[in-house]
Amino acid sequence: MRPPPPESLLAALALLACACETSAPAATGPVDRAPPAARDWTGSHETPPPPPVSEAPALPKGTWALHVGDSFVHASLWQNLRPRFDATGTGYVVEATTATYTTTWASDPDLEKWLNRRPSLVLVTLGANEVDMPVPAEHALAVEQLVRKIAETSAACVWITPPMWKKDSGILQVIHDHSAPCLFFDSDAVMGGLRDDERQRDRIHPNERGGARWAESFWGWLVDHRDPAGPGW
Repeated sequence: MRPPPPESLLAALALLACACETSAPAATGPVDRAPPAARDWTGSHETPPPPPVSEAPALPKGTWALHVGDSFVHASLWQNLRPRFDATGTGYVVEATTATYTTTWASDPDLEKWLNRRPSLVLVTLGANEVDMPVPAEHALAVEQLVRKIAETSAACVWITPPMWKKDSGILQVIHDHSAPCLFFDSDAVMGGLRDDERQRDRIHPNERGGARWAESFWGWLVDHRDPAGPGW
């Protein structure tokens, strides 16, 4: 019988066996892995992801949209919506006046003239000049009168809220509660609000960058909410 190998040789053989087992470095902590499917995502984004790009089909000849409102319509909103409407063959008429209110448009005779021409879609962008009202409910009747006139034409209708630069005193809730049958597009909820670098120097109105993102968010939403069974919007 051979004498057992010395302890130093046993130790060397043990180290050699360990070295051959793997060449990967030791883990330093848990490894983050992407969830296997979107439904498994439980985190949150600081900035909401951009909405999916939606395309509207070509619409029947003679289809046109009327856009009324205040200065926010002119803040790179209609400028970015027009080419999208053009691409669908939809006429797009903008009648927006700076420093106007829901009460202004509820009794505007020019609005009635435009509505008598039977637009297929009416967009309303109002509320920015009423954010500081002490009693915003006082304009609930004006909101109802305005949407009633639109509904009488059988046009589809969407009320687009302004992207807020400060907390309002309640006018947006009043519009939400009284604007049916118009659909209510909550701009901030859909696009996550505007950043400081997406507003003009007044820190209120969207600049070109902000207006472009606003229009993109609204357009995707509008196309997704269009009734495919109808001939127009």
